[in-house]
Amino acid sequence: MASADYTYEQLNMLFENSRDAVFYMEKIDDDYKYIYLNNAAMKLIEMNPIGKTVSHSIPPHLSKNIIHYYNLSFEKQEQVDFEDFTYKRSEIRKQKTSVVPIGKGNNQFILATTKDISVDRNIKDKYLFMRSVCFNSFLSTVLISTDFQLLEADPKFVEDFNIELSDIQKGSIFDLPCIDKESAPLFKKYIIEAQNGANITSKMLYFIDNDKVRRCFTATFSALTSNDQVIAVFVIMQEITQFIQQKEALKMTSHGFETFKMAINSAADVIFADRKGKIFEVNDRVIQNTGYTWEELDGQTHTIFNSGIHPDEFFKDLWTTINAGEVWRNEVCNRKKNGEMYWVDSTIIPMVNEFGEIHQFLTIQFNISAKKKLMSELYQVEQTFQAITENTNDFIVMTDRTGKIKYASPSYIRKLGYLETELLGMPYEQLLCGESLDKWRQMIAQTCHNYNVENKIDLLLETKENEKIWTEGNYTITFDFSRNEISEIIMVSREITERKELENKLMFMAYHDSLTHLPNRRLLNKEFIPIIDKANANFKSVALFYIDGDNFKKINDDFGHDIGDEFLTEFGQALVKSVKSEDLVVRLGGDEFLIVITDLSRYENIRLMQMENYIESIRATLKIGWEIRNHHFSPTSSIGISMYPEHGDTLDELIDLADRALYKAKQKCKNNYKICDVIANS
Repeated sequence: MASADYTYEQLNMLFENSRDAVFYMEKIDDDYKYIYLNNAAMKLIEMNPIGKTVSHSIPPHLSKNIIHYYNLSFEKQEQVDFEDFTYKRSEIRKQKTSVVPIGKGNNQFILATTKDISVDRNIKDKYLFMRSVCFNSFLSTVLISTDFQLLEADPKFVEDFNIELSDIQKGSIFDLPCIDKESAPLFKKYIIEAQNGANITSKMLYFIDNDKVRRCFTATFSALTSNDQVIAVFVIMQEITQFIQQKEALKMTSHGFETFKMAINSAADVIFADRKGKIFEVNDRVIQNTGYTWEELDGQTHTIFNSGIHPDEFFKDLWTTINAGEVWRNEVCNRKKNGEMYWVDSTIIPMVNEFGEIHQFLTIQFNISAKKKLMSELYQVEQTFQAITENTNDFIVMTDRTGKIKYASPSYIRKLGYLETELLGMPYEQLLCGESLDKWRQMIAQTCHNYNVENKIDLLLETKENEKIWTEGNYTITFDFSRNEISEIIMVSREITERKELENKLMFMAYHDSLTHLPNRRLLNKEFIPIIDKANANFKSVALFYIDGDNFKKINDDFGHDIGDEFLTEFGQALVKSVKSEDLVVRLGGDEFLIVITDLSRYENIRLMQMENYIESIRATLKIGWEIRNHHFSPTSSIGISMYPEHGDTLDELIDLADRALYKAKQKCKNNYKICDVIANS
């Protein structure tokens, strides 16, 4: 490579595993050629551009900004930092880049490091909610970046205007064939005004659809901001093509107002007023929508509809505009006869006579109460959503259809110890452990085929510090009907760790002896059938060792019940140490214990050797003994043995036979064992 004293291997050794994206480039005239990128940089730009220049690898609206700051670092001969926003796969990302100039003269290089920085939570919540509420509604919605990229569009708009979001993210929205050339300057002007804080409402725009038909919309522009910085503009549009077509057709007729009323009656409220603003004609929709009769409206001014919401300056501007012969347009809050308020998109057109004098005014109003209500509810829900998620202890998460996290409430950050940037994009299953992992995967598989599934689930989460937290939650599936697929999974959970621990404790107490903590007869009944099934499947035998400690009563008499209880506990643990981990050691009661020995041979001579090894192991462990309060104990025991399937089929039968064998062993002598001599079914 061109010399700057850095080899590819040196750079890779330094930056290969860095989380930040690292670029090393050589200055070529007014451009920069990629010499080295680490793994994070490759992932960031989703390609390998080594040997290519910035302007040939990155869209023009991005490369121009990047090259500007690279050049600035050489001009100042010092590090230059800059921030920008990128939009990828419906995701807003904020990045900070540090640029360091290297070398002088003909060999000039730069080292650039780019890292993701957090985007204000308000903008993310607002963006996610606005997109989920407005998409698939009667309104068309688009999201446009500050550098005029089309980031999002609702499915109907995308289909009507043949938009491929993956393609257009390489350039400006104004390069798209759907943009009407006459409307483009105004469209751009409104976006810029919204970015500068203006309230842009009810602006008329045209678009060209798949069939090359020019379609008309009224548009409202809202800036999305983060830390007082505008990062995108959300545009909500309502199509009025039909009304415009009817209005144009009206110009070709000579039937006057009656024809106009017939054409527009289904689309808008229409009011004619004279030069002084007195009403002399309305269409049927005005009567229906306001509740007034024609007699009540005749000769009145528009003040009859005044809601009192707007200041006097609002109407002064209206009259100044129309008296100057210009069209006035704005959103107006009106009041019906019954006092109910409603919003309209109002256009007032001055109409002139043959002498060029204004002699009447035509008012056309579209009812936009639904849109206003939607925006109001959007704001209220946004505030409520933020207040809930920021302050609740519940775990709230939103994932895509594959289970990757799109949003996680602060509870996940506080209780699991992850950073927000670590959680976003992470598969939710990485937070799970144990059986919960399989349960989550099964739920995801179900939702791929059926969104009407059981929506309650208990999951065991693992914190960053490997602690365990149990949660109980309900999940909701949102379905994208335009694509006929699951779009998102939303789950709200609460922590139930204490309840689970109590349940586990109660379960343990139910199936274990309270003194020795060994399994009891209840657990033996539960586990015996699976043990027998496994033995049959593997052609194995099972033995029951019925064990009675020798002289246990003397321990209580000589040392008291406290030491006697400790003695029983130690005796039980000695038995556990003497057998395999998969064998079951049970306390039946008092000084009587039962061991279920598994995986024994069904060949008698081999099985006999195996059982003798177990007996010797028990005797050896007991002989070593244990200390209790400075007293050493080294007890012996007597053992009665029965076997499956040779001696019986049921647990009760085998225990009874082992008990009889124990009795015979103790009759002979202590520290003895006896195998049952009764053959099954004999």
